[in-house]
Amino acid sequence: PSWRMIVEMSSPPTALGIYPGGQSGNPGSKYYDNFIDDWAAGNYHSLNFLQSDIKTEAVIDTQTLISN
Repeated sequence: PSWRMIVEMSSPPTALGIYPGGQSGNPGSKYYDNFIDDWAAGNYHSLNFLQSDIKTEAVIDTQTLISN
């Protein structure tokens, strides 16, 4: 997959991500290939979450990942 994202489910969450095709995904954009080299090298950029900075100790949700 072209979009790669790593999320730490802390409160607030922190995440890293990368995608090669520019934010718009438009191949005609002059910014389309800005992240190609980083994507190919496996480099990630910090992602921002638009939410409150107030830390919560409550469990909001859980998710279990199972490998087949």
